[in-house]
Amino acid sequence: MANILGIDYGQKYIGYAVGNDITYSSSTQGTIIYTNQKNLFQEIQDLVNEWEIKLIILGLPINMDDTESKMSKEVRSFQKKIEKSLKIECKLHDERLSSFEAKQKMDIIKKNKSQPNPGIDALAAQVILESWLRGKSKNV
Repeated sequence: MANILGIDYGQKYIGYAVGNDITYSSSTQGTIIYTNQKNLFQEIQDLVNEWEIKLIILGLPINMDDTESKMSKEVRSFQKKIEKSLKIECKLHDERLSSFEAKQKMDIIKKNKSQPNPGIDALAAQVILESWLRGKSKNV
């Protein structure tokens, strides 16, 4: 039904992946290196237009003890800015252990020299998006 953009937000790098809620699959697309949020929002808007994105899933960093960090607050603020400036729904998704899983995937990719390396941030975005898609498929 809709293409979905998964984002792993960082203070310098934004990893992103695109998925679909019909096939429940996703693929890594890249990493945005940014210096200011105005340019970042333009790049995200370009992705939304290019991929006809209907929903954004943004990874929310939660500590293992269920508490939120300074970065969690920054991500919540970023979510509100996305919705206000891009006029698109943006849902938060617990990204606990996504970096760990992304690093495992990266190790496999590094061993397979013929496979292109999408970068750790893009892999983390894919892990976040696929986790959200798996949860959604259970509710169908």
